[in-house]
Amino acid sequence: MSSRYPARSALSLALLSALAVPTQALADTDAKPMDDVEFDMQTMQSRGIDPKVAELFRNAPRFMPGETTVTLSVNGSNRGKVQARFDDEGHLCADQAFQKQAGILPPPGFTESAPCFDLKSAWPQTELNLNPGEERVDLVLPPQAVANPGTESGNWNHGGFAGMLNYQAQYMDSAGSTAGINFMQLGTEAGFNFSDWIIRSRQTLTRFNSENSVQHQGAYAQRSFADSKKVLQAGQISLSNSMFGTGQVLGFQMFPEAALIGNRGGAGLVEGIADSQSVVEVRQSGALIYSTTVPAGPFRLQGFSLLNTRTDLDVAITGSSGEKRQFTVPASAFLLNGTAVAPGLSFGVGKLNQQDSSESPILATAATGWQLTPHTALNTGLLGSSPYRAGAIRLDTQPFDETQISVQTTLAQDEKHGKNGASINALFSRSLTERVSVNLNASQQTSGYRELSDALQAEAQDNAARNRNQFGGGLSWAQESIGSLSLSWARTSTFDGDNTDYLRGGWSKQIASVFVGASLEHSTGSRTTEAENRAYLTINVPFGSRSVSSYVNSSSSGSRAGVRYNDRSSQDRGWSLISERDFSNQSTLTGANVDLVTPISQLSGGLTHRSDNTTTWSARATGGVVAHHGGITLSPYNVGDTFGIAKIGDEAGVRLETPAGPTWTDRRGYAVIPTLNGFKRSAVQVDTRSLGKNVDINNAWQETEAARGSVSYFNFDVVRTRRVLVEAKDAQGQPLPHGASVFDSAGNFVTVVGEKGSLFIPDAANGMTLEVQNSGKTICSLQLTLPEKAQQNELYENASAQCR
Repeated sequence: MSSRYPARSALSLALLSALAVPTQALADTDAKPMDDVEFDMQTMQSRGIDPKVAELFRNAPRFMPGETTVTLSVNGSNRGKVQARFDDEGHLCADQAFQKQAGILPPPGFTESAPCFDLKSAWPQTELNLNPGEERVDLVLPPQAVANPGTESGNWNHGGFAGMLNYQAQYMDSAGSTAGINFMQLGTEAGFNFSDWIIRSRQTLTRFNSENSVQHQGAYAQRSFADSKKVLQAGQISLSNSMFGTGQVLGFQMFPEAALIGNRGGAGLVEGIADSQSVVEVRQSGALIYSTTVPAGPFRLQGFSLLNTRTDLDVAITGSSGEKRQFTVPASAFLLNGTAVAPGLSFGVGKLNQQDSSESPILATAATGWQLTPHTALNTGLLGSSPYRAGAIRLDTQPFDETQISVQTTLAQDEKHGKNGASINALFSRSLTERVSVNLNASQQTSGYRELSDALQAEAQDNAARNRNQFGGGLSWAQESIGSLSLSWARTSTFDGDNTDYLRGGWSKQIASVFVGASLEHSTGSRTTEAENRAYLTINVPFGSRSVSSYVNSSSSGSRAGVRYNDRSSQDRGWSLISERDFSNQSTLTGANVDLVTPISQLSGGLTHRSDNTTTWSARATGGVVAHHGGITLSPYNVGDTFGIAKIGDEAGVRLETPAGPTWTDRRGYAVIPTLNGFKRSAVQVDTRSLGKNVDINNAWQETEAARGSVSYFNFDVVRTRRVLVEAKDAQGQPLPHGASVFDSAGNFVTVVGEKGSLFIPDAANGMTLEVQNSGKTICSLQLTLPEKAQQNELYENASAQCR
């Protein structure tokens, strides 16, 4: 039953309560709360209220029989909007669906055959407060009846079928008197979900300065098995859940489901500063593993796959004028992000399918972990192939509060080049106080140690230029009066005695509403690279949804200063203006950027012009397309491995808040829910402000516990209502008597007559017949005559009628 009927009854009851004064209950006040209320008939008649109305509201407020959307709280924790069922007496029926939504463990004695299960029969101390006026249910249960905080019921939503296509297109072109660049990239991900299976294919087409390249990142099938907490993946994949970086293989792997047992995530991380809008390319062991464009200023790149966790990353930044610089990210820094190994057994087998590799051997990996104590975990792993074999063991422990130690040892045999060696990596981190923390990291390897990528090279690498060891450390300090300070240092030494030091410092503080930040970088260089110093200072002054920021960037190659104005007065769109001065070549840059989230895509674009007649254009578009049983629907966000489809009647342009961000319904009322949390609870809410004023929604909030790979469906029932204020007169042209009762043709109470014979009909229809009664006797009836189409953007319509 629609929840708008209890709401209407509650409205009528509130109106009646304002006009009538109930007498004291006839029973003793210490007795059981009563369901009946007796009204003073003389008082009601003196105030012009039809006494028959009192009979309708003689019973205390209760939920109407059937299903109703209510706001639920359990032991003080808000569970949001849920569907609840009530019996003929208005009692709550705690069926299995309600238990799942409430996060209640299966009650003792519960059976599906019970017509209406009472929680008090399982737990007598249960307290239940039903508030039909506010459509709210407050439930208090013993702790053993409620699932632990942060856990879900385990009754996952499985199944569903839909196809999808993600795209991310970016373009950058620079032309003028100086050397320019041209960069275009289209990344796509295509596939479908069926019965919890995830089928995906990822590919990227890149054009950089007239050179085209196509990279196929993977094509695979994947399914999570909740009972065993394992994930099966087969196809063109990366053996990610092992203790070794192997790159891409054609094969299969099985590893623990991180959402069910926990996972610490990947290790890839690149931070730096771009002098201008630039293309960033990240290589490891000579292979390009990631490329993208970044705006001028500090940047942070994460989420890309590594070939291994012990080889440095070479980062190349190409500016809009063609200038290029490079820097190295030490491999020892990867330890700060942890490894991707989760507790439990994982294994995989496949044929190497790596670009830029002339060999394709068969690889096999296996890894497992044990939780030795609540604060100590041990992981081991093996890798085997014809040219290369390795074994590793890792210990993670927390011997004291706020202290973590991690040590990993790897033994490797490069049979192709006749090399054997060992590597050790260690990390120590500790929070000295609530405001001060330190970390230390180190790695050491013998001269014969090789990675898999080294073993696949045709020629043996020169050992002299290889890294012998790396040492690093960091200190962070946050204090209210001085702000946040950070300092990090790393040294890399090669076998031929060449040393390179990296030093980075940062400071930031918020003074009133103004944010100030500064960073310093220093690299001593090596025999083949030059030393470099960089400094960056920024000040940001916000003005509500607008802000003005200025910055100064100084390096060995020159200095720059600029100012930027940002305007984000709308949640879905923003724009900015920028002006920058390059002191090294005495040039000035001006530009503008705009970004917006539309119902079908995320779009952004920019235009900059330098005084040396160099102009740079850039554009980016991101989104997704989903094919489902109702047709094809576009999404402004990329679609994840677990997603859903929402239906809001036939209403177009309705906004929904989802875990991925806002989305909108298409002309048929469908909207894509781009990402749902696999094996976790996810909520979707309709922004009722985007509904038409003549549209009512029964439940604007829904939740789901989606199994990974499933496609969830959300159906939001909406009702188009016609609210009409009727000026009614009797056959003699006089206003109807104030306080008379009004009923529909089925005998349901609708409203009471107000001042000057006015009637407010909350759910009117053209041709609707109403009967007016006074003191239980019918005095007349009227029929509404309304336009065929209701007014779309008005809260109510006005009409007149004569009662005969």
